[in-house]
Amino acid sequence: MKKLFQIFKRRTLAANRYPELSKVGGLKNALNFEFHKINSPLTVLDDEALSKLPVTYARVEKEKKFSQIYLAADEKLYLPDFWRDGVCLAHGQADNLTELAKALDFWLCEDVTTKKLSEVFRFILPNDKAMAFDEGREIEYAWEAIHMDSSRIDLQAFVTLAIKDEILNKLFPFTSLNRLCFSRCTGYPYTSDTPIVIPVGDQKYEVRAPDNYSLGSGTAVEALRIIREQLPLNIKPAIKGTAEDIQ
Repeated sequence: MKKLFQIFKRRTLAANRYPELSKVGGLKNALNFEFHKINSPLTVLDDEALSKLPVTYARVEKEKKFSQIYLAADEKLYLPDFWRDGVCLAHGQADNLTELAKALDFWLCEDVTTKKLSEVFRFILPNDKAMAFDEGREIEYAWEAIHMDSSRIDLQAFVTLAIKDEILNKLFPFTSLNRLCFSRCTGYPYTSDTPIVIPVGDQKYEVRAPDNYSLGSGTAVEALRIIREQLPLNIKPAIKGTAEDIQ
């Protein structure tokens, strides 16, 4: 009963704060109306599960780009994010639904960079990595980010070698808990068919297969050798996109 009351209270507060949504039956209908008004081909994604959430949410997508729109809890603000090829590149805070619809249309229907999007719509702020992804430097950016991360000091001996390796440095690196992983694509969901590296102390590393089976351990040099031996045959540089784009 208490949980139901909290959900009811949240929805009541949202209705009071966003009367324009209440008039048309929610965020989905309001956005679709705005898209129609600006002659945009976009429509909000239909998903019955979304109506069960205690917060109002909408998703709009086109090809390899999508945006999710949330409602701020403490003030009247629409909070969109901007994704391309499985990567979130920007966030925004808009108080005007028409301007939000125009921004979504510009992002999803035009071939624009994140920088251009933020220049046209000042309420949108690119993420730190956005420029690197816009310019096709996402792999180099990801390696350098891990290499310079002071909280990942236990990985540095290995990363210093791997970042110079002609095969490994063309895969997309990412961390998961204390593990260093490598993907054949640059967006999420990542691939999971390459070995992973786990620091075990004193600049030593364990290498595990994707199924978590141990492949061996040793120094950074030895760990790198094990990984090179266990990589899939004829592995190619990571592609822009997600695991679903890998043939």
